[in-house]
Amino acid sequence: MSESEDGTDIFEITDFTTASEFERFVAQLEEVIHEWKLTTNSRYSYTKDLDINTAKWQELTDEITFANFPFGITFYCIKGEDSQSTSENMNTPTLQISSELSSSKEGLWAPALKELHHNKQEFPSKVHCLCRWYGLASFVVIYPKSYSISDESRINMLVSAITVASQTTSCVVPLFVQSLEPSRKFYTGCLWSPNSTTSFQMVHLNRVPEKFKNLCGLLDVFKQKLNMQRDIQTKAVVSVRLTCVLQDLERNVWSWPHEQAGFLEDGAKSTVLSLTGANCLPFGTYEDSIENLCLYAMWLNMSEDVLSDNSANSDLEPLSAPIWTTQVTMSKEVQGLLTQCLLKFANLCDSKESFGQAVGTKDDNELADALEKLTDPHTQYNLPSLSRVSRVVSNTRSRLSSHPQTDSPIPLDFLNKILLHVFPDASGEEGEVDEILSEETEGLKEVFKFYKTAPVHSPLYNLAVACCLVNHSYGGLKAVAHLWHEFVLEMRYRLDNSILLPGLEKGLPNLSQGILYQKLQMLNCCIETKISRDQNVSTLHESSTDNTTDKPETSAEGEGVISHEIESVECTEADEAADEDDNEEFFDCEADSIEDNSPAPTASSDGAIALQPQGRLCLLGEQKLMNSDEFIYVPLTQEPSPMTEDMLEEHADMLTRLGTSSSGSSLRARLQSASLVSDMESFKAANPGCVLEDFVRWYSPRDFIEESVIEKDTGNTVEKGCLSKRMLVPGNMWQEAWSNAKPIPAKRQKRLFNDTKEAEKVLHLLANLTPAQVALHLLPMACQSAIGQIKKQGEDLVPSLAPSIKTLISQLERVTRNSSQSAGAYIDCIHSMHSAELVISRAKSLFLKFGCDEVSEDSEDVREFVLSLLTQEEVKVVGGARGPIGKALRNLFQKHMQSGHQNPYSSSKDKSDMGSAVFPKPVAKEYILRTVAPRPTPYSQQLPQYMRCVMNGYEYRLCGAFSEDSTFV
Repeated sequence: MSESEDGTDIFEITDFTTASEFERFVAQLEEVIHEWKLTTNSRYSYTKDLDINTAKWQELTDEITFANFPFGITFYCIKGEDSQSTSENMNTPTLQISSELSSSKEGLWAPALKELHHNKQEFPSKVHCLCRWYGLASFVVIYPKSYSISDESRINMLVSAITVASQTTSCVVPLFVQSLEPSRKFYTGCLWSPNSTTSFQMVHLNRVPEKFKNLCGLLDVFKQKLNMQRDIQTKAVVSVRLTCVLQDLERNVWSWPHEQAGFLEDGAKSTVLSLTGANCLPFGTYEDSIENLCLYAMWLNMSEDVLSDNSANSDLEPLSAPIWTTQVTMSKEVQGLLTQCLLKFANLCDSKESFGQAVGTKDDNELADALEKLTDPHTQYNLPSLSRVSRVVSNTRSRLSSHPQTDSPIPLDFLNKILLHVFPDASGEEGEVDEILSEETEGLKEVFKFYKTAPVHSPLYNLAVACCLVNHSYGGLKAVAHLWHEFVLEMRYRLDNSILLPGLEKGLPNLSQGILYQKLQMLNCCIETKISRDQNVSTLHESSTDNTTDKPETSAEGEGVISHEIESVECTEADEAADEDDNEEFFDCEADSIEDNSPAPTASSDGAIALQPQGRLCLLGEQKLMNSDEFIYVPLTQEPSPMTEDMLEEHADMLTRLGTSSSGSSLRARLQSASLVSDMESFKAANPGCVLEDFVRWYSPRDFIEESVIEKDTGNTVEKGCLSKRMLVPGNMWQEAWSNAKPIPAKRQKRLFNDTKEAEKVLHLLANLTPAQVALHLLPMACQSAIGQIKKQGEDLVPSLAPSIKTLISQLERVTRNSSQSAGAYIDCIHSMHSAELVISRAKSLFLKFGCDEVSEDSEDVREFVLSLLTQEEVKVVGGARGPIGKALRNLFQKHMQSGHQNPYSSSKDKSDMGSAVFPKPVAKEYILRTVAPRPTPYSQQLPQYMRCVMNGYEYRLCGAFSEDSTFV
């Protein structure tokens, strides 16, 4: 009670029934514990045979507050296999049902105490730090969300809160509070059970105390904490692990295989290109993909009397350890040669430059005078000729050597080797090259049969690989422009000199392949047609010469026939030059391969040429013409015009744009019936006097209906036929085409396939592609080559990589068959290849380190051990130091020590044991001390006592779990 200024009394009433901030915090914590069912009535129990390393963890998270300060609370628990318990409450994780207890006294212990006392995984690898230090399978962590707690009074208040909550709720799961900076991982906790309490304590120092750096000093600390007298018979059980590490592996040349690109000659730039292309793209990593190798030497569950480890002498030598395990740390940010080469090439797809800008062509002022120089009669031209290879390709070398380009990005000799790689027929040893490639590509054909790219080791495939290489090692875009220019010149040269492209499928363009490959096939079709036409002219000239020399008395009629044939062929070339816009060009059938049985035209008395059959191939069975007794002959016809995928789309789009009007329908019909009219004209020329019914009997037999008719006069059965109903419809396209068709043999008709025009279209397309378009066309083949290389090297080396390789193959197949091609989709595939490349590089590095290339009796065991290192976190060494794998590890450490990177380790000061000198000084030591002792009095219940010491170069940590009997407390 107090007085105010006016003298009146003021009464202040304090309500002690209001909950404090501490009580509210405890209430929130208890609510969460009940919600997660962490009480004694829960299903959580100890599982003796639980494997912590391979178990899956489950986390539940919530938020609580203490005086408006937010705290996070997380429950960590290993998932159990009992699916029925999880079906009751999906938010409640479960553990496996515990096995039978080993003794009656353990039946009173909480599950966490059993985990402290019976832990098969003394040194788990990648788990939560509390699980690693204490071996716990379930625990709760409370931590501040936005700040750190370093005040001791606040830490004690939080520990008091979790102790009250644990006792009130009978929680059987340890509760921990995180304090200090989060990076220090400092935890304090408690566990309450009906008859005992366990305190989880921790000491964290930045340096190792000299007195407590060995087992002897740690035993003294442990026993002093437990108040154990020297005369007590209870002994501590000790587990020890030493960690020896091989570091700086990338400095040792022997430690990993550094594969460069598939060509090597002058340092950074490589200039030896394999004709088989098996190792064309670079493969591997820029540095060793193995960061370090850890060897763990362990002594498990040994009595404290067995091991001697003090400041004067120690039995803890790696060679004497009964158990060895090994762990490999992989470099995570290492770059792959293969993927970097592909990514750099894929970046060209974003280029906005043209090839002219890339190579630095003449400026606009000089280009403006180009036409004037062309019309100047005094101008001397020095146009670059096309690649010439030994009458096929051999002159390529002479062209390049006679016109050396000092500023060209690709060296002259290397350019010749690339061209020989792209066009293997240039070497003159095409048969040997085909034999090598057939063996290599046999297995890849089945893998890539659904890819919309190009066949393996076709010119386009080889060009894509070569462009990747020159882009990676010879100046980027400028080098690609140089190589593409040479490729286009080679196409032009082969067309002008009638030289077929090697390695392409014969026949019509394969629409299941990429568009650029179809264009090269179209160019090959043009070259084949040109070769056939040249052979016809040569054959006719030879026939003319033979008739002139061998038959001097040949009649004027025969001379007229041959001269007329030659004249018709020669007129074709004249028409091409004089009337190119009207496409008045003619097709000549092969005269040397097909025997024409038709008689030559004869001249009548008035000089007119009589209509005689021409262009006959063979008889059509025993069938005769409808209006005469002449047999029907199959005519020589033109081959249909080959078309690529884009040409078909353009043709279909053009027919669609004609519309549905009468004029549009008529024009569409004429366009679609061009081949039909050509065949009709050839049929009329081969069968004079024929009618439409005769043509239908050969061209479409189903539209000619034959019936058996009995003649009234003679009574004989006669076979008669007529056209089908669709052929008799008025205005039928067939009837209109037949009436307009003239008897012209195929060799004098207008060509359906204008090979000259189509070839120029292909060359024009190739010459006008931008660098971005070229890169996008060639990128699928480059990725295809990369996957082929990964498959070849990875399947036999790392069998576990086979599913990933299949996934890569399917992923790239979907991308190549996508109608809209984009560089982003291929970049995703390249990133997926990076993982496979790293695995293969790691396997090669480990195989070389462990000497798996050497053939021995134990090589297969060592190989399986290395493959286990790639897939498992930590691998046990069978046989320890005395087994074949232990021998390989000793040799590995010995080589590393001889290289002088680390000092040898010998724990004895007065002992010169050279066996320990093969190992470096341990970088870390871990000690585990456990026993069953009564606390706090000698007459109390015996409970598990536990302490772990972790010491390394940057920290010293003691983790203890000390239990006390609370029966009479």
